[in-house]
Amino acid sequence: MFRIKPRLLLFLGSFLIVIYGVSAAFYAGDDAYKELSVFINVIKRIRDDYVEAPDMNKVQEGAMRGLLNALDPYCSFFTKEQYSEIQKRKENGRADIGVVLSKRSDMIYIVSCDRNGPAETAGIRSGDYLIAIDGQGVEDKSIVEVDGLLRGVAGSGVRITIFRSLRAKSIEYDITRSLQPVAPVHSRMLDGQVGLLEVSSLAESDIEQIKIKLKTLISAGAEKLILDLRDCAEGSPSAAAELANYFMRKGIIYYSQNREGERIQTVEAEPDKFITDLPLAILINGSTAAAPEITAGALKDQKRATIVGEKSFGLGSSQKTIQLKSGAVLIISTAKYYTPGGSVIQNETVRNAGIAPDIEVPDNDLRQDLAVESYYDEQEDTAKYRILREKINKIQIDKALEILLKESAPVKKAA
Repeated sequence: MFRIKPRLLLFLGSFLIVIYGVSAAFYAGDDAYKELSVFINVIKRIRDDYVEAPDMNKVQEGAMRGLLNALDPYCSFFTKEQYSEIQKRKENGRADIGVVLSKRSDMIYIVSCDRNGPAETAGIRSGDYLIAIDGQGVEDKSIVEVDGLLRGVAGSGVRITIFRSLRAKSIEYDITRSLQPVAPVHSRMLDGQVGLLEVSSLAESDIEQIKIKLKTLISAGAEKLILDLRDCAEGSPSAAAELANYFMRKGIIYYSQNREGERIQTVEAEPDKFITDLPLAILINGSTAAAPEITAGALKDQKRATIVGEKSFGLGSSQKTIQLKSGAVLIISTAKYYTPGGSVIQNETVRNAGIAPDIEVPDNDLRQDLAVESYYDEQEDTAKYRILREKINKIQIDKALEILLKESAPVKKAA
């Protein structure tokens, strides 16, 4: 006698209930449910017509992943088991290789590498695409999953495979994970009494050190300032707001909006956190992402600083983790960050994302000249790239200095 398995019976029962609900809503004229009816029809066709008996749990999991992946790179779906495994990896191994990840063209993209961190030391570059970890392809994995796979015990090794533009073959790197913290801020005096503040992280734990370094530069006689946010892609919105506040007495720093276009949070400068109104230039590049984009966007729109360099990456949204009754977990973007002037930082159209500099350096012609010059350099590839980066860095700092030195120095003010 034919017997229906309980699991299948439950699925069919749920399926019929959904069909009933969809049908009712469809005939009531609800557009959202009309779209859902197509989804349900696809599921039915897979169940009835696929060449082999499908594992409907896997079909459902794949469908959920597809739904989330169609939104933005920072949305994810995990089964209870997958999420538990990710959490275990985080607890058991907190060391990493020092990269910040995103997605471009549905591939894992390396936004930035920690200065002198394990990845950069090994030869990894911002702009590389990560395609495998220890031989396991990552093309179908979320940013959260890939980040988890890169983590491990300090001193342990990991082999990553990357694809790099203009290279015919993929490249493999063996990297040792490290817990060694990279100094988040450096400062020094340049010619013309210009203080340079280099910030590589805007984590909450770093902001106090940034404040101390800034005040030290002013006490040492700085009359103008350069805030270097190049290759900085870590930190929190609150730390970004506080850094901007050091240079602003009043005004909006950033705000966030929900899907209806309603402001759900507006962050303004607090007078007691203000430190200085010395002339300011800010350096950014394509690896400036997330928190530092909030800082740069605020100071640009409030006409407080001149932004020099290259367009930033464009990462500015907040996520919410939702646990379902089944134990599965959704990570979904619920708001986007906007600059005071109303520009959204994160836009899924790449050309519309990020903070554009007031002065682009190097421009396309100079960049092409530098690339050609680098091509004919006889040194090996990694050394050529490092030299090219050093040239670009110097050109950008020189341009910021040129801009500042044209301005007259105001009376020094500091808290």
